[in-house]
Amino acid sequence: MRTLAVDCDPNPNLAETFGLHSGALKRWTFDGLRRAPGTLELAAEPPLVEVEPPRLWLLGGPPGPSPLNDAVARGIAGVLVASRFDWVVTDLGAGPEFTRMAVGGALNPAELCLVMSDGRRAAELAAERIEAACRTREVPTRRVSSGDAGAAALADALLHS
Repeated sequence: MRTLAVDCDPNPNLAETFGLHSGALKRWTFDGLRRAPGTLELAAEPPLVEVEPPRLWLLGGPPGPSPLNDAVARGIAGVLVASRFDWVVTDLGAGPEFTRMAVGGALNPAELCLVMSDGRRAAELAAERIEAACRTREVPTRRVSSGDAGAAALADALLHS
């Protein structure tokens, strides 16, 4: 299975999750896209980083002077190259505001919104708001909380669910 992970977070840190440094990656901006009738298309090939060849690629990049615009540009590029992959996983910024705009729309035509939390009260409240935003976009959700165990336990829970 070929999977693309797209970092659509204005504070891009998905690369670090994979043991890479986002600052060392090529920045992707709207300059890599061009207008086409009724849509956008690639003007250049997005810099996909092979994390675990041939299974996992990353479309990320360093934070720039316009982090939200860069995050949206990465999301659009992810949609435009999605047909090359079996799965596309999109890391959105935390909170319901970005979810309300992105999930289930052109930026992220999601089949499922996986809401991850560390289990703390503030994170669980944000998770509830994210789930509510997904419901308004008719995108099903699944919440996974790691509690105090951290990211490794969260990954383990996902693998065994």
